[in-house]
Amino acid sequence: MGLLEDFGRISSATLSLLKNPAAVAREVSFLLRSNPADYYAFLGDDVLEAQNEGFRDPRKPLWLNLGYWETARTYPAACQAMASALADAAQLGPKDVVVDCGFGFGDQDMFWVERYDVRRILGLNVTPLHVKVAQERVKAVGLADRIELMQGSATAMPIETASVTRVLALESAFHFDTREDFFREAFRVLQPGGRIATADCLPMPGESPTGLANWLGQRRWGLPRANLYDRNEYLVRLQKAGFVNPSARSIRNHVFPGMGKYSEQRNAGVAMQDVAIELSPEEIASCKGVEVWAANGGLTDYVIISAEKPR
Repeated sequence: MGLLEDFGRISSATLSLLKNPAAVAREVSFLLRSNPADYYAFLGDDVLEAQNEGFRDPRKPLWLNLGYWETARTYPAACQAMASALADAAQLGPKDVVVDCGFGFGDQDMFWVERYDVRRILGLNVTPLHVKVAQERVKAVGLADRIELMQGSATAMPIETASVTRVLALESAFHFDTREDFFREAFRVLQPGGRIATADCLPMPGESPTGLANWLGQRRWGLPRANLYDRNEYLVRLQKAGFVNPSARSIRNHVFPGMGKYSEQRNAGVAMQDVAIELSPEEIASCKGVEVWAANGGLTDYVIISAEKPR
C-alpha cells in the first residue's frame, strides 16, 4: 500500500483534530508517550472521545467497553452483557476472590459482586483518575468491604502468590506491556484450579496490521507491538505460561456493528440514555463497522478467552 493510500485510511475524526491546536498537542503527546493512562484520562467519563461530560451527572453509567450487542439495545445494557460474557467464561461464583486488571470506573466490579455474589475483588489500574473515581463510587454504594481498588500494574501485581481464584481483564489486556508478562503474573497469583479470562481486541487470524495509520492508532491507544497476534497464537502463549484447557470465542459480529451505530448516534448529538440500537442480520453477518478498526490500529477481532491453572 502506498503512502498516500495509507494516509487515506486515517479516520475523519483524527483528521478533524488538525483544526484544533490544543487537540494536535494532545495527539502528539499520546504518540510520544504511548501511555494507556493518558488515553483513558483524556476519555474522562465516556467511552467516546469528545463526549467527556466532566462527571457532571452522578447517575451516569461510566462503562468503558465496546459492548456485547447480541440482544442489548442500549450502551449500558451492552456493557453489562460484555461483563456477563466474561464472568461466564471465568465461571464466577460466590466463593471467588478475583483480581480485576483494568477496572475502569468500577462498573464491572460492582456488577460482578451484585450479579454473581463474588466474595471479594482486588482491582488494579494504572490510571489515577480511574482509581480515585472508582473508589468513591464503590464506597458510595456500600461495597468497599468487598471491592478493593488500587493503582497497580497487571504485569507486576502486588498480590500474594496462589492467593486468588480468578484473574480477569475486560478489554484491557491488549494494553499490557506485555500481555505475556500478564499471563505469567496471573499464573503466579492464581491458586491451582483457578481461571484466567479476558475480553480482548486482536487482529483477525492471518492479518498483520502494518502501515502508518495502524501505527498511529496503536501508539495512540497504548498498544505494544508485541501484543499484535491473533486468537490462535493467544492460546499458544497461554499454554507456554503454564495454563491448560485454553479456549477462544470470537464475538466480533456482536461487538463492532453495535458500537459503530452507537458511536454514530452519539456523535450526532444523541444523549447516551436516548440511544437505541437496532441491527439487521446483514449488518451482523458482515460485521459492519469493523472497517473503522481495520483502518486505525488493525484490531478487527474481539475474543472471549479463558484458561485454567492446573490443579
